Amino acid sequence: MQPANLLSRIFSRLTERPLQTIRLMIVGTTFPALAIAWYDTLSGMQANERDAVERIRVQALIQARAAGETVQASIERFDFALKTARLAALESPEAMDRQGQLAIGAMPADLVLQQFRIDADGYLGYSSLGPAPRNYLGDRDYFRELAADTGDTLVITPPVLGRLTHKWSIQIARAVRRNGRFEGVMSIAVSPEAWTAQLSRFDSGPHDTLTLVTGKGQVLLRTLNPGANFGKQAPLQREYITRPDLREGHYVAHASVDGILRLYGWTRLSSGLVMMSGIALDDALAPIRKQNAWTLQRATASSLILALLIAGLLVALRRYEGAVGQLAEREAHLRKVLDNMAEGIVIIDANNCIVSANPAFSFITGYGEDELRGRPVSTLPAGHPGELSLGELLGPPAARHQQGDFEGLRRNGEPYTGHAEISAVLDSNGQVAHRVVLISDVTERRRQEGAIWHQANFDRLTGLPNRGLINDRLENMLHHAKRHRSEVVVLFIDLDRFKPVNDTYGHDVGDLLLQQVAARLLKLFRDEDTVARLGGDEFVVAMPSPAGASAVEPAAAKVVDSLAQPFEVAGHILEIGSSVGVARFPADGDSAEQLINAADHAMYRAKNEGRGRWST
Repeated sequence: MQPANLLSRIFSRLTERPLQTIRLMIVGTTFPALAIAWYDTLSGMQANERDAVERIRVQALIQARAAGETVQASIERFDFALKTARLAALESPEAMDRQGQLAIGAMPADLVLQQFRIDADGYLGYSSLGPAPRNYLGDRDYFRELAADTGDTLVITPPVLGRLTHKWSIQIARAVRRNGRFEGVMSIAVSPEAWTAQLSRFDSGPHDTLTLVTGKGQVLLRTLNPGANFGKQAPLQREYITRPDLREGHYVAHASVDGILRLYGWTRLSSGLVMMSGIALDDALAPIRKQNAWTLQRATASSLILALLIAGLLVALRRYEGAVGQLAEREAHLRKVLDNMAEGIVIIDANNCIVSANPAFSFITGYGEDELRGRPVSTLPAGHPGELSLGELLGPPAARHQQGDFEGLRRNGEPYTGHAEISAVLDSNGQVAHRVVLISDVTERRRQEGAIWHQANFDRLTGLPNRGLINDRLENMLHHAKRHRSEVVVLFIDLDRFKPVNDTYGHDVGDLLLQQVAARLLKLFRDEDTVARLGGDEFVVAMPSPAGASAVEPAAAKVVDSLAQPFEVAGHILEIGSSVGVARFPADGDSAEQLINAADHAMYRAKNEGRGRWST
């Protein structure tokens, strides 16, 4: 069709139905204008709240740093007093008593409860409060920790309840040693209530809080409702626990104590403690949200007025046209589009039953629309037992927007992989009336992706993991071992007398021999171990091992003994051997590259010692 003829037909239709043209022009200009205005309004509101949250984050970090510096300064004062008292204790009881009275007198009376010493046998030997009944403190965690510690560690404990004073106190303690021999513990008992009162001046809101925790998340101080938090433990997934290398950070969470949503800024002190400043978001964001609410009300009112004016105009124009005919035409057009789409479409009601489906859906599943109408989606079977079916992917009827892959089974029994995009259609009450599911057959695509991944991560000759995959798995083992204080063992295996096999019988026989070597190695190790081929005649085995396990020698010896046995390859009896190098985490390195290199060097030591053996 010529462009001139096309323009002529369009102009003719517009002049034949001028009211529809006017209606389209009104809608076409009003709604984009409203959309732009609302986009700007909502974007501005979101930007205001984001900026406010950023200011709160900076404020929380500043408060945490300031409070942390105050706490650290107090700790350093306590530590100085402890070191001085320890020297006095080694001199004489009288010197220790004089120093204790001086130290207590130099500190706020309500902050330091007492300075005391526990003898090497665990009994209270001295208290700045004066003579006290015989009291056994050898079962306290800090006493046992310092008695076992060979260094000079400053221990700060969570609040403990005194057996004689019946008061809560935080113990700040160091070991007393004479010529390297443990002679007890010197400790200062600090009042958590008084210490908390010092921190309270940093709080700026009624629901804001400062919290001091140990590096393991044990709560020492909390300015809000402090007594209820003695002995509490912070969630172990917090970053300041899982990432001891980080100096500071922030996160948003509901407090387990009062359920208030706060933005927490935290900083790690030089003593190892962590100071957190939690700012209640609802309180801090209240002014911004009030301003945004007022902006939203004005925008809503303006939009409603404009919408009412436009609606009145459209209703007047609509009287001149047949609404029923227009709706019928639109429905027929929509049905035609759905029937000719390449993707499958199925409509689900609020009870997860199929209302209708297009031909593409029937082509993918093998089920006709008449067979499916009124039946629950769960009747469509999964590809294999235990795999995610379409019905399971859909989830509860209230779910509104989802997407994901599922495994299906066509009517003829052929499995397939589908990808579903799920969108909800809401009724006038905002409830899910129907859901529209767009389905694509991605079986071949997923198969190709899986094949590409396998080729990239596995050795083509032996089927074993290659260098890249063994590095990834070894790093995962190391991460687990670091968290659980266990070991990882790496064996580096190099075949002896393999080159003569290639030279004598050819590379085809050599490849078959390598496949048999891989099979023998796989039989020697557990499922949780990884056997990999680096290339040529070099293999690596990574084994997670509990701390102190002595499985290295048997494992290495098994490899040497097994590979020393003859191989029958292509009618030839071949005898080779192996040299094995052993490396351990943490003794020989803390990364995959370091451990493999250490095991490689150990393997060369084994070869230099005469081959057919293993070395560490």
